[in-house]
Amino acid sequence: KQWYQRRVRGSVSLYLFYLAQMIRSGLVLIYTLEECHIIQNLVYYVERAYRIKDFGMWGQGIRDRPEEPELSASSIGITIAALRVCDGLNLFGEGCNHEPVL
Repeated sequence: KQWYQRRVRGSVSLYLFYLAQMIRSGLVLIYTLEECHIIQNLVYYVERAYRIKDFGMWGQGIRDRPEEPELSASSIGITIAALRVCDGLNLFGEGCNHEPVL
């Protein structure tokens, strides 16, 4: 596998985390329901994928077994942070249509 395939979940979680923070601060970044569905699908992916063993934030294995993935605290931590900040988030911003709430 390539190095980037080992860090997909962490990257998606980090993207969701920063996107949610920017929306909560008042920036309008999402304009259509299609975009909302894409973000919701990313949340579904992260909700399920955090249980899969990976190589952690640094993409490295254990020193003794470098090719063997494990559940890493860095991946679980950013996933939990992203899910917490996305909980109840209105993607169109506060005071807008309540349909796109995560």
